[in-house]
Amino acid sequence: MGMTIRGASRATLATMCVAGTLLAGGCKEAQDIREELGWSQQREAPPPPPVVTLDDRWVPADAAVADVAQAQWSSRWWQWAANFDGKPPYADRDGSRCAVNQEGPVWFLAGTDGSFDAVRSCTIPADKHLFLPLITWFVAAGDPGETEALSCTQKQQRAANFADHVYTGLVLLDGRPIGQYQRMRAAGGSCFTLTSQHPAVATDGYWLMLKPLPPGQHTLAIAAAYREGPRQTMQNFQYTLEVQDGAAVGSADAAAVAQEAGTGTQESDAGSFDDAADLADGVEAVE
Repeated sequence: MGMTIRGASRATLATMCVAGTLLAGGCKEAQDIREELGWSQQREAPPPPPVVTLDDRWVPADAAVADVAQAQWSSRWWQWAANFDGKPPYADRDGSRCAVNQEGPVWFLAGTDGSFDAVRSCTIPADKHLFLPLITWFVAAGDPGETEALSCTQKQQRAANFADHVYTGLVLLDGRPIGQYQRMRAAGGSCFTLTSQHPAVATDGYWLMLKPLPPGQHTLAIAAAYREGPRQTMQNFQYTLEVQDGAAVGSADAAAVAQEAGTGTQESDAGSFDDAADLADGVEAVE
């Protein structure tokens, strides 16, 4: 014999569901009635998904990381880039040198020398900030033919002039734009020692500092451009980042060091650190 659910009272329906005498559809209706009557605790709606905002990933240029200003991180980045035998990291086309000479809370990534578009793959730890240039310069000396040495202040002014003529910049993380490039500018503080040949250099440019990324694969794409009269250069590179735990990255680092040892004496067709491609006389430009 069938049972007409609509003919029962609301309280009776709830009681019958508890007794197991209703079909599933009726029990669903009875469950709703029990909640209305206060006989059972109402189910809470699931929490909304977290909102990913700019501040979840990007650290603005005026914020310090590990108690170090980003202006100082830019100087450290240049010192890191100068500490490679043979091919510098910004001449790397595939990311094979990504793990070489990395230490501390910030992991450095390279741009390019402006002469090619790089597509790189890199394995990085899950607990590291990432720091890399959109486009940047250092000034070590005056233009060819200038006989008078530049002061630190003059070098800073010339580096700033180049950065002043950057007219576009774009960062995409996993396909999403990150911030405005104008808020990524960081000029080095005082002049610093780069190499024994460059004991006092100044730097200025646009930099990206990212908070540690969650484990998994991420894509990071950067484009920027500079133009001043006939001088111009464009920047375009992309990283596929595999974020792993420290043990996995340690293995990758060991492999990179081994490769570095095997290739360090080879002549680089991209040139040494001192003759990296740039479009401004007397200035090394790395984008």
